[in-house]
Amino acid sequence: MSLTYVYCLVRSARRPSLRGIPAGMPGGPTVRILEIPESRDWLIVSTVPESAYGEEALERGLQQLEWVAPRALAHEAVVEHFLAAPAVLPMQLFTLFTGDERASEHVVRDRRRITAILKRIKGQVEWGLRLTLDPEAETGRPAVSRKRAARTFTVRGSEGTSGAAYLAHKRDRLDLARKRLNKARKEANRMYKAVSREATGARRRTATEQAAPGSRLVLDAAFLVPARRATAFRTAVGRHTRALKDAGLTVSLTGPWPAYNFI
Repeated sequence: MSLTYVYCLVRSARRPSLRGIPAGMPGGPTVRILEIPESRDWLIVSTVPESAYGEEALERGLQQLEWVAPRALAHEAVVEHFLAAPAVLPMQLFTLFTGDERASEHVVRDRRRITAILKRIKGQVEWGLRLTLDPEAETGRPAVSRKRAARTFTVRGSEGTSGAAYLAHKRDRLDLARKRLNKARKEANRMYKAVSREATGARRRTATEQAAPGSRLVLDAAFLVPARRATAFRTAVGRHTRALKDAGLTVSLTGPWPAYNFI
């Protein structure tokens, strides 16, 4: 048996082009287009074997990063191929139906919700912005090894005096690190608000920022931006980045991407 694997839905008055399309899911034939009747919607799909993508196969595969990774990359590559379309709705990884008819029925049944989403993201792309506190900027100089640190605190006098000096210095460094982290978070909040004004939508992924104790990630955000304003948006981010010169923050801007965080 075979299954219909869906990458994305494209809304366009013209049939999307498959010229130069990536190969798609490993183990499946080439990517093809499934036209949705009486609409301007087109599903981008592949036919894949149930033996490789059925429920049991997925359950096994999802436990192995080396199995998931190439399929996630293949899925993303196909979706990005249609980034220039008037509106593209990316599907979640491993969106599967028992056949083309079931996939088409799903779109028709959910057309009202899909139309609302496509209206919101039409002509828009997503940009990702991350701000990370630079560890070297945090201390003001490159980190030193434990052995070197131990030598630094070898002082004349009693052993107790040496230990007290070391602990006092360590406490001062922790206090300084805390202050710099708080300052970095304030600067990140300020930049997020400023960059949000340059976009039509903004989402901050605070769960990612707080995922690990002691994380130096102070901002992880996504912005919905009109594709025609991509250059102006990058310029604005660069301008706000220059204002962070003394904040000890590393800025990473990625995109454009499909609007994953706004669907």
